[in-house]
Amino acid sequence: ERYETLTVISEENCIYKQCDGSGLIWIKDHQENREFMKECPCKAVKLLEKKLLGARLPEEFKDVTLNSFEIDVYEQDISKERAANAKRISKNYVLKFEQMRDQGKGLYFYSKEKGSGKTRLAASIMKAIIKMHDKPDTPLKIIYSSTADLIGEIKKTFEEGSKIKTSEIIEAAKTADLAIFDDIGVENVKGWIEETFTRILDFRLQNKKPTIFTSNLAINELDLKYPDGRISSRVEKLAFPVRMPDEKIRSKIAQQENEQLLQSLFE
Repeated sequence: ERYETLTVISEENCIYKQCDGSGLIWIKDHQENREFMKECPCKAVKLLEKKLLGARLPEEFKDVTLNSFEIDVYEQDISKERAANAKRISKNYVLKFEQMRDQGKGLYFYSKEKGSGKTRLAASIMKAIIKMHDKPDTPLKIIYSSTADLIGEIKKTFEEGSKIKTSEIIEAAKTADLAIFDDIGVENVKGWIEETFTRILDFRLQNKKPTIFTSNLAINELDLKYPDGRISSRVEKLAFPVRMPDEKIRSKIAQQENEQLLQSLFE
């Protein structure tokens, strides 16, 4: 054969079993008597995983995709209708992300039920945007955080001896090219928290930074959690509201996954 692979393949470190885990494959061309290098498909996967890790996406959502967001897992017709609508909006948002980015527009997924698929869909959007729009020459700075975790990290910087400055965390939340704030409205709100979050959203609004939110509250209900009333008005300008089903599916999905795993163990 003309081409010979010189790389020692590592089945453990390369999911495609084509390289040694470095993401590079060394090839020898016997006809031209030369060696050259080409990229292994696993390199793109590892870059994506690194990006997701940097964005702090929870491990349970690492493998979710928009295509794997199932409509039939919901039982009620109204739930299926809302889920289908949310999935369609999400796909179009990814396709038109550059346009949405120019306008600084995001999405606000809400439903009263926990475990209804809001976070799963937001995580799927983030993954799809990284795959489609994050380029080496124009890398996207993306963060994912629940608002409770974000507030918790800011609180830690108040402690004596903290290596991270309060301003560094706030700056990251303000300036990210895409921010996903999960479960807005569940945190215990004190005066400084509302003021800090207002500053973050103000910056993102003024600088047209797209922001995706998930919440158990409708936008106008955010005033119940943020008494100064400044958060809801900013969220309303930052994001399009997307109603999600008021039906829990997290436990159903977990049960399905367990059944599939159990079945594989008996094969």
